[in-house]
Formats: sequence, structure tokens, C-alpha cells
Amino acid sequence: MSQPVRPRVHLITGFLGTGKTTTILHWLQQRPQDQKWAVLVNEFGDVGVDGAILKQLGDGVAVREVAGGCLCCVSGLPFQIGLNMLIAREKPDVLLIEPTGLGHPRQILQILRQPTYQNTLEIGTTVTLVDPRHLSQQRYRQHEIYADQLAVADVLVANKIDLCSADDLQAFDQLVESQPLLASARVQQGQVSIDVLQALPEPVSAVASDNGASVQTVSAPALLVDLQMPLALAAGETGKRLQKEADGLTSVGWLLAGNRTFRALALADWLGNLDCERGKALMNTDEGSRIYNLREGVLSEVACDPAGESRLELILHSPVDADALEQALLACEIPLAP
Repeated sequence: MSQPVRPRVHLITGFLGTGKTTTILHWLQQRPQDQKWAVLVNEFGDVGVDGAILKQLGDGVAVREVAGGCLCCVSGLPFQIGLNMLIAREKPDVLLIEPTGLGHPRQILQILRQPTYQNTLEIGTTVTLVDPRHLSQQRYRQHEIYADQLAVADVLVANKIDLCSADDLQAFDQLVESQPLLASARVQQGQVSIDVLQALPEPVSAVASDNGASVQTVSAPALLVDLQMPLALAAGETGKRLQKEADGLTSVGWLLAGNRTFRALALADWLGNLDCERGKALMNTDEGSRIYNLREGVLSEVACDPAGESRLELILHSPVDADALEQALLACEIPLAP
């Protein structure tokens, strides 16, 4: 009898907008043809844009979303459900986990190192992406989550180096020298070599969660109901708005029926002028479906296959006038024919 697949699990972490999803897409394009890969993705907001983008561009790779906050929150139960479902149903050789940029990856690793998973998975390299332009900004360097992401790194990657100054890159080199790393790299547009995933960290025994709190575990065979289905509209529903707040930031997201179309030029103009920490969207427009990516006032877009429902997620500093944002979004919409 053949042995069950024991996937190698890699955590890819980094603060908002460092290019985690872009890097994962680059790896998926490089993956060996004889290997099955899967992705478990988490977002701060509830709409689930990253998962939809990965399904659009991931070339048939199995993707599971855990939307609505940090994977490790409370008992880590949503994370374990998503993880167990992917392993049991897809039996991947490699599993990439992309936590929200506002999450604590150390706690995710603690869950993965529990005895429950000892014979189920192999913990591979943890890759942390940074934007070197942020290294001189105290609001990043002094942020607890940012420090946590650096502390767990086996490989540290400077992304977007084409936008960096010499001082930015020198700050990254100094950071590399201060960290116990397997490797480091400088890249642009998430073009991280798949080779960084081959180096394996030293084995770590099972550890307790922070503050001595226990971490609840779930056995994959006992899971009969999928609690992490992607957010969808109910029959006859044309759209919904979801909103949440944490750590001084507010996520406002919209899920919109697939028959609703937006003017591409107006949408790009509105998004490009927003003052927000992060913005992502997969939208149906009069120029076809488009993926939008907004970070630090810079908007990029790429064409994609028909998207079905449109999804838009904005992360802004609190407080937020969500009604005004929605009015501006709807002003970009093309009215449905009567």
C-alpha cells in the first residue's frame, strides 16, 4: 500500500502590499509538472479577493480561502479546517500558506508544529517579503506584526527593488546581517526563484502557543462540513458590503453580481486616487474582467478571464465613511438595461 502524501508546507509572509500573491503566482508558474501544489490564503477582509485572483491566474492549482482576519486568531480553528480540507481532498505535494499582512505567522507555525501534524506534513522554508522603502519608517519597524514576520523568516526577500533608493537597499542589507537566515534575495515584481523553497529549516519540536495557551486541533477525517466556502451572493442578491475594524485599520469590501458592469476608465481613476493602505479588486468592466492592485497610490491592472462575481476590498485607516466610498464605486457602474 502506498504511503499517503505528506506535503511540504511553506509560509510566505510580509506586510500589506509587499507582493506575496504576485510571488506565489510566480512560483506556480515555475513548479515542477510532476508535482501537485495548493494554496491556503487568508485576508484581513471578508470578501476574499486574493483567493479569486489565485484561482484566475493559478493555472488549475487548488486554492482555499480563509477570509475575515488572521489565520491564527482565537483557537486557529478556521485555519486548521482550511488546512485539513486541502490536505485531505487535494493531497498536494507542496502547500503554500499566505497569511494576511496583518497576521502573526509565529502562531501559525506553532499550530503546524503540533503533534497532530507531525506525520501529516513537513514544514518547509518560511519566506518573508519586505519592501525596503519601509525599513526607514518607524510605523513599520516598530510594529509588532512586522517584527514577528521578520523573526520567523528563513529566507528574507527584498521585493520592488526597482523602486528603491541606494539607502533603502543598504538598510535591507543591514537587516539581513542582523537576522539568522538561510538565504536572502533582492527581486522586483515578485520574481523570487523557486529555489528558495528547497532549503529546509532546522526541525523544531512541537511548541506551545504564546502565553502558554493551548491550541485546539481538528482531525481531517472528522470534518464533514466545509465551513470555509468562499463568500457568495444568495439567489436574487445583486451585491453586499462587508466591513470590519482591527489594529486601527478598517476593511471595506463589496461582492457584486456578475451581471453588473463598471466603466474601466472611471474605476481606475477612482481607485488610483484613493487614500488607502491597500486595495485589491477583481471586477467586470466594459473592457473585460480586470484585476486591480492598489498600493501607496500606485494602481496596476491586468486583464483576466471572465470573473463571475466582482470583488473589491479596501483597507483604510479608521475611521472610514463607507457610504461615501460606496457611492463613488456605484458612480463607476454602467446601469443595467431595463
